[in-house]
Order: sequence, then C-alpha cells, then structure tokens
Amino acid sequence: MLCLLLAPLQSLAKSGTPFNPITDIHWSEIDFTIESVCFCPRVWGVEVGLIVSYWEPFLLMDTSSVAFYSATLGTSVGGSPLDELGGKNKSSDAVDIANESTFAQSHAFLLPLMPWICARNDYGTWWSEYDPMWQNDELATLLTPEVSLYANKAVVMACMADAIAANAGWPLDAMPWCVGSGGSAYPMTGHVDNDNIVQANATAAYRMLYKLNRIGMLCDPYPQCGCMHTPVWIKSHYKMNVARPGIRGVYPIGRATSTYDSGLNPPYMGALGSNDEFLWVVYRKQRCCTCCE
Repeated sequence: MLCLLLAPLQSLAKSGTPFNPITDIHWSEIDFTIESVCFCPRVWGVEVGLIVSYWEPFLLMDTSSVAFYSATLGTSVGGSPLDELGGKNKSSDAVDIANESTFAQSHAFLLPLMPWICARNDYGTWWSEYDPMWQNDELATLLTPEVSLYANKAVVMACMADAIAANAGWPLDAMPWCVGSGGSAYPMTGHVDNDNIVQANATAAYRMLYKLNRIGMLCDPYPQCGCMHTPVWIKSHYKMNVARPGIRGVYPIGRATSTYDSGLNPPYMGALGSNDEFLWVVYRKQRCCTCCE
C-alpha cells in the first residue's frame, strides 16, 4: 500500500506487456556470416578460427514520459507523488509555439543473448532519473564540450545530408553530431526540440546510445579481436527497432519515424503498451575471430 501511495498517479495509469525476446526481436536481421579463417598464436602453436560477423540484439532502451516507468518491464518501478522528473510534450497547439518540445527519461538494459560468439566488454544498466546531466542541457556540456563547435546554423543544416543518407540506409559516420531525421545528437539530454512524440523519443534514444558510448559503458566490438571504446560513436554499427507500444521493423540510426509510426502511438494504449512509452531494441554489428581470447 505504501508503494502505491508513493507512486505518481501517471505511472499507475501506465502498463504494458513486458519485453519478450522471442517475439520482440527481429531474428532474421542477425545475418550471421562467416567471412574467412583467422589464426591465433598459442604457446603450443597456432589455433585456427573463423572470422564471423552478425548483428547482435544486445541492448534494450526505454524512453518514458513518466519517470521510473519502464516499457521493458511493462510497469513502474518507483517515483514520487509530484513526478517532478516526468516527461512533457509542448505541442504546436500550445500558445507558446516557440517552445514546441518533448522531454523523455531513458533507461538502458544490456541483453545477454549471444555473448558466447564474440567477447563483449559492456557494463551495467542506466537510469536517467539518477543522472542530473540528462535533465539539464547546461550540465550536459560538461560531458560534451565539443557542442560549441556544432552550435551554428551551417553545421545544423549539414545534418540534412545525414538525414538523406540515413533514410537511404547509410547514416554518415563522419557526421556524429547528427542523428538523421532526428536532428542533432546535442544536447545529450532528454530535451528534444520536436513535438512529434515518436520522432522526439527516437531522438532521445539515439542520444542515450551515444551517451553510453561517450561514458565508456559500451565497447565497440568491431575489431577482429577485443573491442574499442568510441567516445565519438560510429552510427553505422547500430540499428534499432521499436517494440513498444507496438512492434515495427529494423531501421538504421536516423531514419524518419514517419516511415513506420502509422498507428504506433494511438491515444491511451497501443498494441502492447501505454502510449508515449517506448521500448527500442538495439542491434550492434559484431565482427570477431572465434579463437580470440
């Protein structure tokens, strides 16, 4: 009873079907490929292995309008009566049209489904409600001091090229400050200057993925052996599909949500969960030699 009293009313109204790896992952997208053989030196000689590549579903990310609600779990895991950390959406119907924006909290959960093929060096989980930098654009610049280089109209307009490329299936790694049709990867917070709820939440998910790379919680496993930390992310090594409030196909980072959001986020309740509460399955390009230690 005490937990119910402490939970915000908004979170009590939210519910959904918990993540199911059998139905919520597009297993056909894994695309397991044997590229060639490789050789690993050992004390006793040389071990022969295979160089394999595949897309691994390795991470789940929530973007939530209600603090501490997890679309992955289909329930709230805490909160406060005032819900001071909850999200918001200022639509174009508002009087203050200049401030059309969306805010979402975000959570990340590692998904250990295929760890035995290529070694992984990722860490833990993340709840943005405990991250003051996610709440405040100014604080976030402590983690992204380079943001001042991209705070001009010419650089922002250049993201149109990334949007075109991302919608064609090839996001531009040379433009890490862009997230295709989602706009800018900065500020690295839950504040998105877009009142289209699906597109804004996709952008928040991209930013969280970038942040996890920036702070060293994810280690890009693309080298043949081991992995490399990428504080400047390599966008083409990732792709996603939305799994709540409904399931849609897999797409590259930055593809316009208008290509898949029809009927995804109806009023009150989607096919698998409450509206405005999103779950994103993230796939990462894996490539390794199977005899690496």
